[in-house]
Amino acid sequence: MAIYHCSVQVIGRNAGRSSVAAAAYRAGEDLVNEYDGIEHDFTKKNWVVHTEIILHENAPQEYSDRSTLWNAVEMLEKSKDAQLCREFELSLPIELIRKQQIEVAEQFAREKLVSQGMVVDIAIHNPPVMNDRHQPIDADGNPTKDISKMQFINPHAHIMATMRPIDEKGKWMPKSKTEYLCIRDGEEKGFTADEFKQAKEEGWEKQYKFSEGKKKIWLTAEEGKERGLERVNRSPKTTPYGRKNEIIAYWDSKDRIFEWRQHWEKVVNDKFASLNSETRIDCRSFKDQGREDELPTLHMGTAATNMERRAEREIREGTPEAYVVRSDIGNINRQIKEHNKFVRELKAKIDTMVKAAKDFVGELARKVEGIRAKIIGNKYEENVLSHKLGFMSSKLVPEKERLDKYRIEITKAEKANASAAKEIKKLKKELAACSLLQLIKKKQLQEQIQELQEQIEDRKDYMQSIARMCGFTSAVEYEEAKADFGVKYKDYKKMSTAVEQIQKDNQQLEAEYTTEMKKVQPDAAEEFSQKRADVRKEMETATKAKLKEKYGYGFEEGKFADARHAADEKLGIKRNRINLKEAIESDKEQIRQKDEITPDIVKKKTHHVHH
Repeated sequence: MAIYHCSVQVIGRNAGRSSVAAAAYRAGEDLVNEYDGIEHDFTKKNWVVHTEIILHENAPQEYSDRSTLWNAVEMLEKSKDAQLCREFELSLPIELIRKQQIEVAEQFAREKLVSQGMVVDIAIHNPPVMNDRHQPIDADGNPTKDISKMQFINPHAHIMATMRPIDEKGKWMPKSKTEYLCIRDGEEKGFTADEFKQAKEEGWEKQYKFSEGKKKIWLTAEEGKERGLERVNRSPKTTPYGRKNEIIAYWDSKDRIFEWRQHWEKVVNDKFASLNSETRIDCRSFKDQGREDELPTLHMGTAATNMERRAEREIREGTPEAYVVRSDIGNINRQIKEHNKFVRELKAKIDTMVKAAKDFVGELARKVEGIRAKIIGNKYEENVLSHKLGFMSSKLVPEKERLDKYRIEITKAEKANASAAKEIKKLKKELAACSLLQLIKKKQLQEQIQELQEQIEDRKDYMQSIARMCGFTSAVEYEEAKADFGVKYKDYKKMSTAVEQIQKDNQQLEAEYTTEMKKVQPDAAEEFSQKRADVRKEMETATKAKLKEKYGYGFEEGKFADARHAADEKLGIKRNRINLKEAIESDKEQIRQKDEITPDIVKKKTHHVHH
């Protein structure tokens, strides 16, 4: 199975972005944005292996020039929050050669984008694998300048598509049309200018704003005339945003994203089929693929990725694993990957066991014990992940309290100062209006102003003390801390979701277990129990072996016993818990074995740190 990736995003000014800057970066060119006069020079960008612009049949040939195309888009959109273009990011299968990768990208763009009225700009990137110093590396992880030794495993295409269609005259269509809210017999309905010509003949009338005393009301022109009211202006009543262009509305629908993702899968798989290759990509979710037991990994981010790359480099340079610092997210993802591997292997093993059973009772016994083994494995995983969640929570809670305290107190002080400043302005105006003879009033006003100014300064001092108390030297430092908290909290929520998913999986397994147990006939109950007893140890041993392989010396016999006990309790299986002394001795034995193979230098450093 090849890697599937197809993401769609809108590039807009509301996020401080521009289509010219995006096109310059993706194509590795030097482009000037005529909208704001900013030059975007990315001519030093490497690993751009192919660029091209595909025009719709109605588009002017001048749009074949990248600068002309995207500057036309920029100059057409006037609003500060305008949506400028839509971008597709596609992972290109490494199983295809460069020419074939270009072909599938072009085919997708022509069939699903250009054919629908868009102009597209394609850029294909093929960056090599980099280390933490942003140096290309070879298969052994060593920096290299030899292109033949570099690893190219992430070819991908960026396809920028226009947000507006082009009409038959080669002009950009409007995103929306004015829609007049007309009335007839008390019913209100919207019509465009073209539609209103027919609607007028059918008795529909436009509505205008009239003044009725201090009120503003909407009436037809005839109604306003009959009531002798004055029209506020000549603008008829319209919908707030007009009627969206039908083509654009079609592009913007959620169904279209799913359609585009499916078509990318079809284009690539058709290419594999034409090459007589069994390789395929799949746009479906894990659940739809029947892989609901597997968990998605967390987004690494730049900082975590660089930390992982640095760790790998240090290991290659001879640094012992025990001294290498890895990222928390990387550790979690490794755990999730191992969990998924464990689930897949366990599922495959259990499926093999079930298929190998020759009789119904034996097959059923293997199935229910397989379900039990899955539940035990999931319980163990849940316990481990829950422990990590607790650690993350202990860090996040005090940080949130710190951020909240700073935000609340600073906001309160700023509002009070703003109110005081407003009052000072008012008093100064009043002071300026006083005559030379109003000495007492002028003195009172001056005293009030002085008192308010002193309050403002006191609050400024208070704001500085609050900042110091919360550990911030500036508002910028607070914003950075808030952003960092947001990233960590998002990861915490993702991990919480992973735990919840494990719990849901176990609920489904428990329901499946109950269903299968109902299939046992009374006359076969004794044989069924014996078959279960015969296969139970095998299933438990297989589950334990997978967990030991995954966690190594981190595997804990006591936690496994807890997971087994919790599973049996849920399933209503009566059995004695593992002897606690036995579990402790097993853990001690693992520690002794670990000490025997641990290098002396690591032991000394570990002892020193603990001491």
